[in-house]
Amino acid sequence: MKSITAHDAHTPDPHDGEHPLMFLARTVDRFFFRPIDPTTWGLIRISVGIVVLYVHLVYCIGLANYLGPDGWVLNKGWTDKPGEGGVLDFLRFGQTFMGPSSTWDDSQGEVLKGQTLWSIYYHVEDPVWIWVIHIIILVAMFLFTIGLGCSRVLSALVWIGALQYIQRVPSLLFGMDTMMNLALLFLMISPCGAALSVDRWLKVRRERRRLGPAYVPQPPEPLVSANFATRLMQISFCFIYLAAGTSKLLGTSWWNGTAPNRFLLNYSFAPFDVALYSQFIKYLADHRWMWEVGGAIGVVYTLFLELGFTFLVWNRRTRWFMVSCSILLHTMIALLMGLVTFSLIMMALVLAFVPPEVVRQWLQSASEQIRLLLSSRAREEAQKKTLALSR
Repeated sequence: MKSITAHDAHTPDPHDGEHPLMFLARTVDRFFFRPIDPTTWGLIRISVGIVVLYVHLVYCIGLANYLGPDGWVLNKGWTDKPGEGGVLDFLRFGQTFMGPSSTWDDSQGEVLKGQTLWSIYYHVEDPVWIWVIHIIILVAMFLFTIGLGCSRVLSALVWIGALQYIQRVPSLLFGMDTMMNLALLFLMISPCGAALSVDRWLKVRRERRRLGPAYVPQPPEPLVSANFATRLMQISFCFIYLAAGTSKLLGTSWWNGTAPNRFLLNYSFAPFDVALYSQFIKYLADHRWMWEVGGAIGVVYTLFLELGFTFLVWNRRTRWFMVSCSILLHTMIALLMGLVTFSLIMMALVLAFVPPEVVRQWLQSASEQIRLLLSSRAREEAQKKTLALSR
């Protein structure tokens, strides 16, 4: 019998012979529930909060037209009888809808004859109170953005507050509102106030006062909820891109390369009021081969990103390339289609794929640059004062 030498011996793997289900359970646990630094969520909170605050500040222009009782969508909803059809008014589904020849049994159910969406602005008609509620929601959004009192209760209030506008004026619902709602939902789940917030700054300040100059601030404590919310947002973002890419394959314009014409030549989106853009479009139209090549590149790039993102972003080697491509796509959407707030929200969502240690490196580099800039200006001011005194 051959003896086992030291060269042949090896350290046994503790997971050798592990049941596949146990391996799957460990993988899922590590993927969803491994504690991570919540710094990325702090950056996402600030980015989304600025956009959300701006969007709802815009409602201040013509607030009554959006939220008033005689606004674009009436408080009474859709009804065939005056005074009926409120938001929660259920009426029998009978011959009014189905017609006299209907065989529908009137006793088998009820149907909502008013609005199918709820908003507090459906029930408040006094202009003063409409403004009061609006200002309260704006204050909550501001506190949420800076991270003051940024508990999950405040996050939930901001999410519910944003829904009041989306559901009061559903005719204004657009992609930006949908993505904003999704971002606020995941921010409500995440520990977004644990980093890059006023709450965090106040906590560090209290510890420095208690422990003195010897206190060295440490990064935020890794949290399970930070990883769980990150994975939910990442998976949702992949589904969004995959759905967008596969839906494009259903139409002919994305197969024949003419899809970019829908927004490049659309006066509702394209910035034709900018002379440089109009000249650029005219130049491309005068050189058809450039127009065709540019359209083909745009189609291939968009389809590659939206269809390939779901599969390539999880690989560390291709992750940064796909994230950069996503940022470039939404930058072009903002410039060529004018959908600035939508693009900013999408860029904030894709930040979920940026590791927290990278965010910390960005912030440290930015703070060092600002510190150097301020110190150089301070030296220049000191030199100017010295020269003035010497004269």
